[in-house]
Amino acid sequence: MIHITRSLLLILIVSGIALSQDAEGLFTQGEEYFSQGRFADAHFSFTKYIEYNPDSAKGYISRGNTFIFLKKIKDALSDFDKAISIDPKNYKAHSGRGTAYIYMQNGEEALKSYNKALELNPKDVVSMNSIAVIYYGEGKTAEALGYLDKAIKIQPDNVDSYKNRGSMRLFNGDTTGALDDLNKAVELGPNRVDVYNTRGAIFREMSRYDEAIADFTKALELDQFSAEALCRMGIAYLYKGDYDAAIMNIEKGLNIDPSLKETMSKYLEEAREKNRK
Repeated sequence: MIHITRSLLLILIVSGIALSQDAEGLFTQGEEYFSQGRFADAHFSFTKYIEYNPDSAKGYISRGNTFIFLKKIKDALSDFDKAISIDPKNYKAHSGRGTAYIYMQNGEEALKSYNKALELNPKDVVSMNSIAVIYYGEGKTAEALGYLDKAIKIQPDNVDSYKNRGSMRLFNGDTTGALDDLNKAVELGPNRVDVYNTRGAIFREMSRYDEAIADFTKALELDQFSAEALCRMGIAYLYKGDYDAAIMNIEKGLNIDPSLKETMSKYLEEAREKNRK
């Protein structure tokens, strides 16, 4: 009887280890899917991981992040809240909750969450970037740039810090500083569509249209369905005087993402009008 009990205990231990390894494999798989932009697949993997580890904060945080990209914001908030209930000192959970509140257009609660994340981890550059964007939207430019300067000092290889600071500098008329930041962002993130789109916009503002078009072309090499790249390239062609190319690219972009119509309609009409002359 003793031998049977020991054997059963050994089986249970081995089975537990195997399940744990399988669960970690699911989590790793979810991370890989997430990095590839396969958010539905990532959601499935993280959900299965949570079934094995219902008390794992990282499982809920990771699934919450996939919910953000799947535009299921209430579900994301629920997962971040669950993660916080499991591990109240997990700064990533508080930062994620801040992002959910941003999508819910609740800036006040978002700031509370981001500030809590920074209280728990003063080197959390993700929350610093998010606070900077909120402050910039409120017209607090100096404070916003201050957070980004600090983020860059803490983590000099963070692409978003340079991209966000460059965007703010651009809108404040500092095209030289903006270009410096985006050149650094491209150096650090050579496979990111958003940095090429942003640097292309800076080149366009500097009337360096060929360089702008080259950046938008690179963005489309990385993501052929980037409506933003197509529309921005259309504007560059418009300013360059190639109205056929402007119309073609803007129309292609709007076919992919009709929500851009309100922003792009004036450029499209201008291109069509000038093309008729």
